[in-house]
Amino acid sequence: MTQFGPGIVIVGLGPGDPESRTIATQRALDLADRIILRTRIHPGLVDLCDDPRVSDCDDLYENAEAFGRLYEQIADRVVAAAQSGSHVVFAVPGHPRFGERSVPLIEKNARAANVSVAVLDAVSFIDAASNTLRIDPLADGIQVADAEQLASTLDAAPFASGSLGIDPARPLLVGQVYNRNLAAAVKIALSRVYPDEHLVAVVRAAGVALLPTVETVPLHALDRQNIDHLTSVWVAPLPPLEAFRSPEALIRIVSRLRRPDGCPWDRKQKHASLRDSVLEEAYEVADAIDSGDGSELAEELGDQLLLIAMHAQIAEEAGSFVIEDVYESISRKLIRRHPHVFGDVVAASPDAVISTWEGVKAAEREAKGAPAVSDHPIDRLPRSMPITRKVIEILAPRTALRSPEQPTDGDGALAEFAALIERRIDPERALEAALRTHRIQEPNDTGALGAVGAAKERGGTPA
Repeated sequence: MTQFGPGIVIVGLGPGDPESRTIATQRALDLADRIILRTRIHPGLVDLCDDPRVSDCDDLYENAEAFGRLYEQIADRVVAAAQSGSHVVFAVPGHPRFGERSVPLIEKNARAANVSVAVLDAVSFIDAASNTLRIDPLADGIQVADAEQLASTLDAAPFASGSLGIDPARPLLVGQVYNRNLAAAVKIALSRVYPDEHLVAVVRAAGVALLPTVETVPLHALDRQNIDHLTSVWVAPLPPLEAFRSPEALIRIVSRLRRPDGCPWDRKQKHASLRDSVLEEAYEVADAIDSGDGSELAEELGDQLLLIAMHAQIAEEAGSFVIEDVYESISRKLIRRHPHVFGDVVAASPDAVISTWEGVKAAEREAKGAPAVSDHPIDRLPRSMPITRKVIEILAPRTALRSPEQPTDGDGALAEFAALIERRIDPERALEAALRTHRIQEPNDTGALGAVGAAKERGGTPA
């Protein structure tokens, strides 16, 4: 029999049926000096169990303290075997490129040791599951996720937002759901975007002759099924307009409302017609914050998101911008203006953060060739901001003010407003004129406008 020279060939044993092995894989097994199995816990090893060339890594699993170190030990063992002058075949369940963390480590270590490595194609769990479920992965646009990766999002809580990366309007295949604890973690992770009653298919032993089973259960019952190392989970898609916990659903709904056959009221709206609604919804969000009611705040923030989606859809119809431009703009701005988080700048206190933020803003204005900002703090505030809020922002920047202790605390201000109205003077314009004509004092000055100087350095809050 022809023998290969020293080196490593990595093969996949397929989902479990020896007859699903490729010709190249079987030839590599036949010609190997040594065969190292990642594990013997696999149904497709009947012809290899008693082969004297075969060893395994199950002893490493039994003594492993952490998976990361385990895979390094497996890689070390395989490369060391090849360095001894043997032609080594490393055999793994399924496909070597699907969820096999040992494979890239073996390739890395082999390169460092000047040992050749070849990775052969194989039948994967995706192939087997697709045939069992009778689906077309390309036509159906399936998403593929690793169970451990989904479970890891729970470890990031309460900072896991955005890490799931699942669109519930597309079908999902979750691989390597090898025990009930992992199934429970997958269930919790998926419940972030799917209803608890959404039906999922527990697929066991796909690709193993006479053994495959598919059981449909509600998501909330996923971890109460028979789960083992041959289990995958198929999650059917939600209707695009019913994937309510996905941001894409809102965008789809707004687009549908704006279509020629959509809602006459929504189709009539323009940026200008929605301007007052933006302010109104912002105030309703503020009211919800003041109420301390979390469900009310969630609802009002939803109304605000609706307006953002509406403006983006109107802009797309006009060829101005698309919603992805909105995402990109704010994402880039947040990273750019937080170099102390995403870069190597040090800012250990809130004041240092403000200073860093102001420096980045100045650099942005210079790069854009924008005109210099007025020295007067009022010009750094939005023109549409109510004048009373401007007074507070200028006189007491970054200050939390308390509620009045007595109902009469505002009588003086109200009387002044009434006197101006009696004289047919607009109180808002009068206050703005007064702000502009007052002397801007330094932060350590005393007097009614002693804090105005501090606003020169403010210009808003970091965003």
